[in-house]
Amino acid sequence: MIRLATQADLSAIDQLILQKAQAFQAAGKTQWVKYLEPSRTDFVTHDVTNGTVYVYETNGTITGSVSLIPPTAWDENLWDDSRGAVYLHRLVVDDRMKGQQIGEQLMRHALAATSDRIRLDCVATNSFLNAYYPRFGFRYIGERDGFSLFETKA
Repeated sequence: MIRLATQADLSAIDQLILQKAQAFQAAGKTQWVKYLEPSRTDFVTHDVTNGTVYVYETNGTITGSVSLIPPTAWDENLWDDSRGAVYLHRLVVDDRMKGQQIGEQLMRHALAATSDRIRLDCVATNSFLNAYYPRFGFRYIGERDGFSLFETKA
């Protein structure tokens, strides 16, 4: 089941993000290094408080989440015209749920949740994500500072 996150979900979302950041680090990837820091909890808390996080719940356990948020300083640095769009951030799924299309369901839900233009970025060398996002209608815009930029109209 996909639903808006509540304050009660903060710890579970935070742990999913931390575990994914640790898995990336163990694999030698630089993706999500900032989420190894305790400040990641501030991002999660801010987004949940503002009603911009969706969670996937499996048998009462949060097994995935995604944020659909207004532009942040990160987005303003990557995009020349950061206004007029919402940004998809922190799509994460519990590794134990791999193969169950939870990420795909969260993506489709996020796309249906807004009528705005949606943007996202990923590490330019991440071939999986660079092939994944176009499956949802995202168009490759270009690369900036080592990140691929994608956009779609919901």
